Amino acid sequence: SILTSVAAKFARTTTDDRFRPSRGGRLEFGLEQAGALGGDWDYTKLRYEYTAFFNLYESFLGYKTILKVNNQIAYIIQDKDSVPVFERFYLGGQSFRGFAFRAISPVGIRQDTGLPGDDPVGGTFLFFLGAEVNQPIYKDMLSVVGFVDSGTVESGFGLDQYRVAIGFGLRLYVQQLSPVPLAFDFGFPVLSQDTDRERVFTFAVDIPF
Repeated sequence: SILTSVAAKFARTTTDDRFRPSRGGRLEFGLEQAGALGGDWDYTKLRYEYTAFFNLYESFLGYKTILKVNNQIAYIIQDKDSVPVFERFYLGGQSFRGFAFRAISPVGIRQDTGLPGDDPVGGTFLFFLGAEVNQPIYKDMLSVVGFVDSGTVESGFGLDQYRVAIGFGLRLYVQQLSPVPLAFDFGFPVLSQDTDRERVFTFAVDIPF
């Protein structure tokens, strides 16, 4: 199939550091119109995200305890049949720790039984709210984090299938490898759905937003 789209994004950043912020935030709004230049699909995506950083404590050596709060909302105005499966919303993996990649999603209906299956097919409404505290334990090279991730992806506007995960992790900063830390996280769902696939360990590059 052919897919074309036109998108516009507004973003405002007030953080004190591009790669390792300790205060400030980033606010972003986005609008995408698929089918604006023709093609087989016609739908509208709306997206909002806000990430804030708070300096909770600073030691006499200058090492900072940082609270990060992230909120995302995304919505496709049309129903899911108007959107290809690869353009729908998903959460999981790095975007929602404690769950497998793209595991937070509505599932398809089996053709042989007519019952819900195991395969995620994406949704048209996404909500995420998470918080993370970063505490240095060795200079500014190694720190421990504790986090709470929560949210859902639905076929329509709502919070019926809400998920929550808690966990901890390590941040390793090696300047020769990357300007941002490497993230090693262990997440444990405390509220999940029967069709979810869980994953305890997640490795990522800890891009701030």
